[in-house]
Parts: sequence; C-alpha cells; structure tokens
Amino acid sequence: MANDPIACYLVKGSSIGRFWDVMITQYLTPTQSELNFITEGAKAAVLARVYPDEKASAFQSFLFTLRMVPCFSTKRLRAALRMGDKMDSTKDAFGKEHGSYIYVFLLGARPEWQGRGLGSALLQHLNSIADAKGMHCYLESSSERSRRLYMRHGYVEIETIKAARDAPPMFLMSRTPSNLLTGTNGNGVL
Repeated sequence: MANDPIACYLVKGSSIGRFWDVMITQYLTPTQSELNFITEGAKAAVLARVYPDEKASAFQSFLFTLRMVPCFSTKRLRAALRMGDKMDSTKDAFGKEHGSYIYVFLLGARPEWQGRGLGSALLQHLNSIADAKGMHCYLESSSERSRRLYMRHGYVEIETIKAARDAPPMFLMSRTPSNLLTGTNGNGVL
C-alpha cells in the first residue's frame, strides 16, 4: 500500500502512513462487515462490504474528508477531492443499475508475501460469496498489476479515471456473479 501509485501521486510523502490509517479506519467505522477476511499471520487481507447497505453516513463522510485533507499536498488537494467525488458517484450509479453489490475496498498482501497467491485465494473466496448471493462486485484498481489480477478473476474494466492529466490511472472494475453469466439460479438450473 505504501507504493500505491494513486496514493503516492496525491499524498505528501510524510503522510502516507496517516493516509492509510485514516482510509482503513473510515472503512471499518460504519459496520462490522462479514466480508472482511485476513489470512493467518496477517499476511494478506481483503476488506469488502455490501454497498450501499453498509455505506458511511453523510456525517461520517464529512469527518473523513476533514481527516484526509492534511494528508494531501496543497498542489494535489483539488484533484484528490474531484477523484473522490467521481469514485462516489460511480459507486452510486453502479448501485442504481445493479442493486446492492459487494464493494471491494482493499485487497493487499505484505510486500514479502506478494505474488504467492494469497490475494487470489482471498479474491476467490469473496467471489464465491458474491456468486452464492447473486451479487455483482465493484472495485477501484490503482495499478496495472492489480488490474491484471482482477481481470484473471473475472473482473472487467468499466471506466478509467485520472485525478489529473499527469496522474496515474485508476481502473473502475466490476464482476458479474457467475449465475447471471450462465443464466442459472446458482445450482445449474435454468
């Protein structure tokens, strides 16, 4: 996470730890989602929730913005706020189109455990839950490497956004539950 391209672009170098602390605290505050999983030894984790059912309140979102502002460089603050607004509006539009869905907030592994299949295992587990519930998944991928991982697990890119012209891209991605792809009710029955 410390090398996340979007965070590195938007956040003052000395504030990267605070940035992730505020992000994860904000994410965990509204609910205790049953979709958060961590591997043994805290080597990797996935944080997800049903959106918009477990969405933060307007007041929680306001407080989050106040806590985030000091993390951003003055030069990048406006871009960060625009990007946040775009991400929120896209999540809301996705919900209007598909109903409640699983929002994958974070999938990550400790640097020394990356590339060993832990992220794939966590994502497969989350996807199996989504399939069982007949729910779409939605996420924002902040690197080409993670984008490729998500694509291997059935996610498709729905839009690419940038905080500014010189910013790295963020890939907005979704996954359709397998029962909707096959036209079955999840048990192989039409």
